[in-house]
Amino acid sequence: MSTSLNTTGNHLKQLDALASQIARFSDPYDHDNFDALLQRVAGVVRDAQKAGISTLSEVVEKTGAVLDAGINWAYSDGDYDFLPSYAHSAPDAPVVQDSFQTIGYGTALSFINYWSRCMKSDGKEGVPQSARDKVLPKPWTESYRPHPKATRLSRFREGVVPSATESTPRAQMIYQARCEVSADEFPSPINAAIAADSSALAVIAQGGWKHRDPVLGIYLLDAQQHSPEAGADGDSSHDSDDEGTGNGFRSIIIDPGLASVAHTLAMDTQRRLAFVADSQRIKSFTWSNEATFGSWTPARGGNVHTLKSQGFRGPIAVLPGGRVARAGKGKVALWNIDELETHERGRVGKGRISLEDVWRDNDNEEIERSTGSAPSTTTAFGDAQFAPSVWHLHSPTGHLLCAEDWREVSRYGCYAVDLEQGGKRVSRFLGHGGGVQCFSTSTGDAHIFATGCSDGYARLFDMRQPLPVVTFDAGRRSEFCLAVQLIHPDGIPTVFTGGDRSQSIKMWDVRARATVYELATGNNGVEALAWDDKRSTLYAATECSNMDRNGYTHNYRPAKIPRWAERDPDARPSGMYGMSSMDVDEEEEEEEEEEEEEEEDEDAYDSLEDDDGEHYWPKDAYHSERHFGYAYDAGEHMLLRYHFKQDPDSEVLPEYGRAAPDGDDGYGW
Repeated sequence: MSTSLNTTGNHLKQLDALASQIARFSDPYDHDNFDALLQRVAGVVRDAQKAGISTLSEVVEKTGAVLDAGINWAYSDGDYDFLPSYAHSAPDAPVVQDSFQTIGYGTALSFINYWSRCMKSDGKEGVPQSARDKVLPKPWTESYRPHPKATRLSRFREGVVPSATESTPRAQMIYQARCEVSADEFPSPINAAIAADSSALAVIAQGGWKHRDPVLGIYLLDAQQHSPEAGADGDSSHDSDDEGTGNGFRSIIIDPGLASVAHTLAMDTQRRLAFVADSQRIKSFTWSNEATFGSWTPARGGNVHTLKSQGFRGPIAVLPGGRVARAGKGKVALWNIDELETHERGRVGKGRISLEDVWRDNDNEEIERSTGSAPSTTTAFGDAQFAPSVWHLHSPTGHLLCAEDWREVSRYGCYAVDLEQGGKRVSRFLGHGGGVQCFSTSTGDAHIFATGCSDGYARLFDMRQPLPVVTFDAGRRSEFCLAVQLIHPDGIPTVFTGGDRSQSIKMWDVRARATVYELATGNNGVEALAWDDKRSTLYAATECSNMDRNGYTHNYRPAKIPRWAERDPDARPSGMYGMSSMDVDEEEEEEEEEEEEEEEDEDAYDSLEDDDGEHYWPKDAYHSERHFGYAYDAGEHMLLRYHFKQDPDSEVLPEYGRAAPDGDDGYGW
């Protein structure tokens, strides 16, 4: 015992010394030495874990406090936009890098143009081809494809030996991107959640004038295509057929009647309920025509409950035992679902909510005025300052994986919390260099979970260890990692990450420590990912950054689409050179690239291929029209579906968007 105490004391002394060095650190530009300090702090925990001390939790908690102070300094006085990874340790817990391009196409092209003009002003010939090849990626036709059925909306990394083989057929079809891709128009998304049995997918969004209205979409994943039907209270469901198939999206689009935009949601699979919440109330909606609440069977899409949650503005979760939880600062509110009053007879709760200071329009009484049911009970966290910003139920333990709201408390803690023990924080997980944005778990491994963080990294944690076991550099210190999805096809751990600025989804092979491929998202940023395990389907809620809050698109230019990158290249006759539509006219592409370099005004694009006045491309797109096999621009917010199959129809691709330069695209949720 004395040896363990002495070892603990040594580790705590090391942390005190490192904390003093961080407090004295004053050079905002000396990132190398500051990064090394944070690595040494994480190293103390790693050493303590290897030593097997019984008081590891004490060392972890102390380390967390030291790291919080360091991260706060980095983003306030330290001139950091994104902290680099500091908690990795090769080879046991490495940082996995993407081997592909490091900057976006738009940025790279601007750099090439500027460099070329500078060289020509000095009497030189311009940027050499070898230098261009290092910055601008080769066209998709020159890239590696592991299977002829791989979707044209994928781009593979070369030299990767994937973990999936013929002996793991389900994993192999996913690792080879054999999928059909479809899209459904949707308002600007905020988050998404899927039922545990994959029966429904819920997406919350902001719509209406200046995005002031809440929107809830419930996608009925088990339903076959049917004719549209009326939803409850004037809400409607709709089908949107995929081109070339009869397998359309089946959804209910609902105005949930909240006073402001919903920012958190949770699914109750057993009761077929989707819970959504703004800052004051929680509402539930059923996605079944057969769910019964007492003697009442509401219509699909009907509002079943309203919960009063003033003072609890954090995330919501559905817990075992039929309870709904919502976090507040230092406490959590709990409701017993089966004891709640329903909307069978009208409003829930006494009186009506006030509409003072409500920003959304209520001309047609869109806001439902119930005050709602008060919490059944409340529980205080052990720390009165603890304020979760996001949480996720870890089903095997019943614990909630929680991340602190760094904007509220200037801390970056990540914990497992046991509400059954009065909100006790039973474990802490270290290594984040910013606020955790999302969690993901998989039924394939009860011990592993993934996080996406504002520092741009996705991380895999083992519930039994305080430091990440693998770190994925998804954002390259240039964007948040807003979305992460952990899956285990045929038992193989696999991670998808969604990029905002990088406008794609990357698939990471955990065992191979590599990026396998990226999926196109139509030049949209990824806000949320969800996995339908029953149908091997990935959903991505995506946002078009070139569409403003009034539904207008901006910053587009005529698209330069090669014939082979059209949605249906074989529908077009052979080109003027007598080539088939899928052939690549290398000479023509070289001429196009040379013209791009010679442009004095980088915005004055002139397509040599398809300047037809109908297809446009964002000027600041991360990828060029030649990066994927189909040059797809969504032109608006979309829910994208990647349905992996053994033998997919490679012609199932979303229609090209209708965005136009600085104009109304005809939409307006």
